[in-house]
Amino acid sequence: MEGANLSQGAEFELLGLTSDPQLQTLLFVVFLGMYIIILLGNLTMLLLIHVSATLNTPMYTLLKSLSLLDFCYSSTVVPQTLVNFLVKRKVISYLGCMAQLFFYAGFATSECYLIAAMAYDRYAVICNPLLYAVTMSPEVCASLIAGSYSAGFLNSLIHTSCIFSLKFCGAHVVTHFFCDGPPILSLSCVDTSLCEILLFIFAGFNLLSCTLTILVSYLLILITILRMNSTQGRFKAFSTCASHLTVVCLFYGSTLFMYLRPRSSYSVAQDRRVAVIYTVVIPMLNPLIYSLRNKDVKEALKNVWGRKIMQ
Repeated sequence: MEGANLSQGAEFELLGLTSDPQLQTLLFVVFLGMYIIILLGNLTMLLLIHVSATLNTPMYTLLKSLSLLDFCYSSTVVPQTLVNFLVKRKVISYLGCMAQLFFYAGFATSECYLIAAMAYDRYAVICNPLLYAVTMSPEVCASLIAGSYSAGFLNSLIHTSCIFSLKFCGAHVVTHFFCDGPPILSLSCVDTSLCEILLFIFAGFNLLSCTLTILVSYLLILITILRMNSTQGRFKAFSTCASHLTVVCLFYGSTLFMYLRPRSSYSVAQDRRVAVIYTVVIPMLNPLIYSLRNKDVKEALKNVWGRKIMQ
């Protein structure tokens, strides 16, 4: 296999998070617990927004899509990771690795754009409340969601096609707990400059365009809030944005650190820890952030739960 391209029947071996058997058992329990919370939290949010008439607004339509993306992209990584905690040899097929990278990158990049769309929604409702029904009509909301998915999976298709057109050498050991772009690139025995440049350009464009959208939206929101005469109005406006700002800091902070760095600065242990944050911790926290800090969601949950009890 030295210097040859991997066939579709070949395998990659994943290094995993640790080789310590006792620690693997502990991590299995921790990851399983977090994945259960991810499933319950995001699926509950999806169903709650779907059945509750009071949450039938653009903000919650976008939030429903966020819950779906969190569920999907964590599910491309966590189940395989749980299995690998229990087996001695952590392998994934060539096609399985390709599929995992494609769907993980597609869902994660879609979330990047969707979070930016949610910032625009906050701008529309705070800065132009009288025109909110027009600027965030159901058609506009659907277009923002469709655009997020289109941009995410176009980006994923380009990266996956580029990476898996390379030749891979040696033992084919991926120094990660799932198939991510940079660790797979490091296995190639040919020049990866083009793929690295494409990864940097597309990741940079995605993050820069989304970050600018968020920054401009919140700058205009801040200006509008400072012009308000009512202290109560200012507090209400700030509280409306608090949950979204928390999600922005968690998601973009870890993503910027992970992908917008030169290859020479990669640290295997550090990268795996950061990857745990954005593949497991953030999808677990998002529904908690939006439910615990949101009166509308808590009220809708009480109403739905009350109807179930009455039945």
